Amino acid sequence: MFLDKVLFNKTKVPVLTGVLDVTQLRQRVLANNVANVSTPGYRRQDVRFQDYLESIVGNTAIEGRRSDPRHLAIPSPTANPEVFEPESSVNDSGLNNVDIDQEMATLAENHLFFNAGQKLMARQFDGLRKAITGRSR
Repeated sequence: MFLDKVLFNKTKVPVLTGVLDVTQLRQRVLANNVANVSTPGYRRQDVRFQDYLESIVGNTAIEGRRSDPRHLAIPSPTANPEVFEPESSVNDSGLNNVDIDQEMATLAENHLFFNAGQKLMARQFDGLRKAITGRSR
């Protein structure tokens, strides 16, 4: 049990898992905004992305739940990403407050965060695999 805590606490796996989770949630929220760009009265939503990332970066020592004592413990963040409606006025269309250009730019930014998190996660597991097998590909 001690070794599994040491193993994952020495990696960025818990933080990167949080990054991938929150970017996935943000993708769904932003896609919903785009889908409702022409819906009268719709209020755009977003995810408190930065606050969530700061909470998981600063708090990686929490142990995740294990369903079997033989499984490795994976730390999990204590905070949950929050979906909220930001304060904004009705846009030029007069239907709602969704600005399609802003949503598309935010989607592109979110895509970059996801890709970076995914590549870093792959490197973490590649490093663990090399450490376990004692050789590289």
